[in-house]
Amino acid sequence: MRALRGSDGEKAHGLLRGRAYRYAFATLLCAAALVPSADAAARDLVVYGEPTLQAALKSIGFLWQARTGTRVNIFVAPTDLSYAQIDRGARCDVIFALAGTATEEAARAKIIHGATISRALRNGLVLVGTEPGDGPINGASLADISRLIAGKRLAIANPDRDPGGARAVELLRRIGIAVDDNKAVAVAESSAGVVSLIATDKTRLGIVYSTDAIAGFKLAVPLPLFDQPPIEYVVAQARDPQSDTRPFMTFVKSAAAKAAFKAAGLAPIDDAQAAGGVGD
Repeated sequence: MRALRGSDGEKAHGLLRGRAYRYAFATLLCAAALVPSADAAARDLVVYGEPTLQAALKSIGFLWQARTGTRVNIFVAPTDLSYAQIDRGARCDVIFALAGTATEEAARAKIIHGATISRALRNGLVLVGTEPGDGPINGASLADISRLIAGKRLAIANPDRDPGGARAVELLRRIGIAVDDNKAVAVAESSAGVVSLIATDKTRLGIVYSTDAIAGFKLAVPLPLFDQPPIEYVVAQARDPQSDTRPFMTFVKSAAAKAAFKAAGLAPIDDAQAAGGVGD
């Protein structure tokens, strides 16, 4: 997928992608380094999370500060970069990370405390657009999705870096649309980048996370999993927290926190689901 591009203007996408993520990596390191440590911020919390969780985590942070007076500092970056920062010594108390290989490896490397890992949230993918579509909104079939996409320029997130983009590529493959060198498919750096392409009329449709699909699109069609596992996030305590994380990690399972997550387009995983395994 390294040569993916949606138009001639996107030929430098691979180079820009690398620069963008190096910049994000450096920005997260610098920002986290500026957070006061030890006694100066003993009651503050530093929370890392996936970029698509930013709005939800800010809402949770505001709720927690209103309840306790404890400020929550939110920093977002892809899960693998967040783990790399923690491993380099950047301060982090709690992380909301994608479930999967990177998190399993982080637990083995003791970058996070394995005993504290808890399945917390699910995200989904949504086909969005600026024009309303005919047909079913919920329970759309491959044929329905193919009909909605036909003849329109579509944006997806970078499948090399974003699980949502990788799933979008698989979906398009199932309906017979190749992505490589296809000028009808634009590749953005992230799900938020897809939203930006639609907002600036560079594409008519996009496949984004549910968390990015709450901006009032006229078309919003939830996409089925098609035998793929759900997109899940875990919450865990980082290796060397400088605050007591237990009250906050309990709070994120509360009714108030779940309501905030739902408002942001996420599906909280309750304790019964979490006990049943990833495939629930």
